[in-house]
Amino acid sequence: MQKAVNTLVSHILNNGIRHIILCPGSRNAPLTLSFSRNPQFECYSLVDERSAGFTALGMAIALDKPVAIVCTSGTAALNLYPTIAEAFYSQIPLLIITADRPPEWIDQWDGQCIRQTNIFEKHILGSFTFDPLKPDFNFNEAIGLCSNPIKGPVHINVPLPEPLYESKNVAFEYDKLLPVPEDLAFTPNHIVKELSHKKILLLAGADAWGERFKGSFDLLKSKGKIVVLADVISGLHDSQSVTNWDTICAVVDDDLKQTLKPDLLITIGKFTVSKSFKKFIRAYKPKEHWHVTNNHTIANPFATNPTEIEADETVFLEWLAKAADHLDTSYNTLWRQVSENLNTSTELLFKNSTFNEFSATKLILENLPKNSFLHMANSMPVRFVSFLAGKLNDIKVYGNRGTSGIDGSTSTAAGTSMMLEKPTFLLTGDLSFFYDINGLWNQYLKPNFKIIVLNNGGGGIFRLIDGPHDLPEREDYFATQSTRNCQRMAEEFGFRYYKANDFVSLQTELETFCNDSNQPGILEIFTEPESTVEFYKQFKDLKI
Repeated sequence: MQKAVNTLVSHILNNGIRHIILCPGSRNAPLTLSFSRNPQFECYSLVDERSAGFTALGMAIALDKPVAIVCTSGTAALNLYPTIAEAFYSQIPLLIITADRPPEWIDQWDGQCIRQTNIFEKHILGSFTFDPLKPDFNFNEAIGLCSNPIKGPVHINVPLPEPLYESKNVAFEYDKLLPVPEDLAFTPNHIVKELSHKKILLLAGADAWGERFKGSFDLLKSKGKIVVLADVISGLHDSQSVTNWDTICAVVDDDLKQTLKPDLLITIGKFTVSKSFKKFIRAYKPKEHWHVTNNHTIANPFATNPTEIEADETVFLEWLAKAADHLDTSYNTLWRQVSENLNTSTELLFKNSTFNEFSATKLILENLPKNSFLHMANSMPVRFVSFLAGKLNDIKVYGNRGTSGIDGSTSTAAGTSMMLEKPTFLLTGDLSFFYDINGLWNQYLKPNFKIIVLNNGGGGIFRLIDGPHDLPEREDYFATQSTRNCQRMAEEFGFRYYKANDFVSLQTELETFCNDSNQPGILEIFTEPESTVEFYKQFKDLKI
């Protein structure tokens, strides 16, 4: 049995996967031993499978390569499901390897037995069973599916009979394999012959590695013939015509929205954080919507029934830059004028603001060191940063928006920080931070990991969005104040603790917090909930 497991591990190595998270367990012992005894792997031991899964996700984001995670049988496997769903929708490559009991013991009241075959089938690129006793298996097909033609999670379930430790004193041998050839999948380039529309808007949606299109976006921006917008987690937020378009879509009146409406909307990437943009396009539909994709990744988030353009995105963008040369710059100029007018109103509002989560986020973004990485938790942090994208300066930004859950933000950011040398920041709320506190139960964290906790005494989003904000049950059953202590958590996990409760203390603490290269840190920012509610209302009532 161990020899067959070693063959599987040899193929994983041969497919270029080097980083493996091993969750402690007994049924997965043959897998754990095979990975850990091979010096060509970087192995990490993390106890909590849910946190470990998101940590692997963060590692894959930083590496732009698949990361494998191995766990034991039973409910341990189920704890990986939130990560798998996020990886599926965000297209992050993960290889999920679950140990299992032999099939004859499933449903026979034996311990740690659940129905693991195809357990993730609704949110997985491929599900496979590798039986070490019948090792006829297409290894390269299963492992390679993580990265081609679409990136995402792949599941290999491995039923392992006892004895599990038969090779504990035996030197392992690994198969010597021929290199796996690169899959040069054909990408059709079905591009239209001409542009007949005058008002063209290009939007880059979420993409963990969108920076690969930066040259094309910079060129399109400089020409000014079309409006170029980029979601805050597109990797292209520094390469767009206007940076405050999320705010524009949220606050301008209906007449101006009618004027700003594109004739042709072109999208690349995936989803967008901006709810205001989605509402804008749904209400003011373009005549046409093209979505450019080289792997049939397409959806209908704006209710526009987009036409799929089957093309390599870089090829399409190069074509677009030439095809749009005949257009004038009036549409782009209109967006820029609205942006400049709104910037004036926005800066005045912030200048006169009280200390609140939103204004604190602005100060943070203005002081983060260049060439750092910022991971944003869901609920309000990612929305604040989307509205303030113009304050980001040479900072890589990402957030788990595939499923938009709060369950893995800390762990994902932790995993990213493990793979990077540059400062890696997490901007999170107090509930999200405490919910994923096991993300800090990680012996591999480095001094570059910095966490900023916006503590408003609960889930602040429920005080801001329509619906729950005026419910009498809001504080007990929606906002749900936490009684946990952030400073004690910092001490428990070896983080240096900082705190701030006004502009002066935040400015002072930020400098030390950001520049501490000796120890990971947690900066807790205390705000009064109602101050954020009032300021957010004023923000949404901005006039230009």
